[in-house]
Amino acid sequence: MKNLIESEALKDKPSDEYLAKHTKKISLLFDLSKKGWKIRTLVAQNNGCNYDLFKKLSKDRSINVRGEIASKPSCPIDILGRLSDDSHWSVRCNVAHNPNCTVEILEKLSNDSHWSVRCNVAHNLNCPVEVLEKLSNDSDWIVRCNVTYNTNCPVKILETLSNDSHRSVRYHVAGNRNCPIEILKKFSDDLDFTVRDYANKSLARIKGTTN
Repeated sequence: MKNLIESEALKDKPSDEYLAKHTKKISLLFDLSKKGWKIRTLVAQNNGCNYDLFKKLSKDRSINVRGEIASKPSCPIDILGRLSDDSHWSVRCNVAHNPNCTVEILEKLSNDSHWSVRCNVAHNLNCPVEVLEKLSNDSDWIVRCNVTYNTNCPVKILETLSNDSHRSVRYHVAGNRNCPIEILKKFSDDLDFTVRDYANKSLARIKGTTN
């Protein structure tokens, strides 16, 4: 009878996965942070994390766990700064993508050896103009492309990138909402069909909104 009661109680007990996702009890989250990496990752995703838990999980041996902490907008700035020196590029990539990443951290990561990190720096809305300008001259075309994705990209940089040798960069210049009509008109004669097509569609859309 006792075993039956214990068995029924276990059935009703929430799983570690459920608790890691939903509990707001810090003491329980700390206990769960000692489980396997999948549970620890769920703990890192939990919005109930406090500073001490952030600090602990930022030193976790799992890339997934550290990456989750780096991507959280609520991550304290000093911990983001520590993770910006992480040994794995994907963690640094998440730091660069974080909407609360500071200018100082973005400036440092703009010199990162991995192109994905520099891409996320270029895409981050906190990225200063000086860093965007530097990344617009990056040796990797995909980094230059991400500069054009940034809606804060100044017209001056878009003008420079409109002469880029890579068609994808020119294509996305045409897609930036700050792209001047003069550049779009220039693109209507571009050697690449996709650039011409995008520019002509953008010009038609602008014409339609002004009529």
